[in-house]
Amino acid sequence: MLSIEQLKVFMEEKFGVAVESDGVGEESVLLYHEELDEELISIDVKRILPNPVSFQTYIYNEESEWIVGVATVAETNSPLFLICLKDGNRIYEEVLFRKKDNEK
Repeated sequence: MLSIEQLKVFMEEKFGVAVESDGVGEESVLLYHEELDEELISIDVKRILPNPVSFQTYIYNEESEWIVGVATVAETNSPLFLICLKDGNRIYEEVLFRKKDNEK
């Protein structure tokens, strides 16, 4: 999971966008794989995500609509994947944790 302060740092470092805390909307949703848009979440990424997966989303409207989503394990909030959309287009994604990294 990402805090508002971490979101502000991320947006400034990656995109040069200064985010105002009071302008950020947050929402948590539990989604099943069939509900994930394949244009945004690839099959390869779906393979590492639990089914269902919890998504914490942050929405910020400046000159553009920014949506940052962090996929987490619902029970632990352990981050798995981050995606960033600008005006509905994926502009950044990062796998934060892979299942195989935790296997012994």
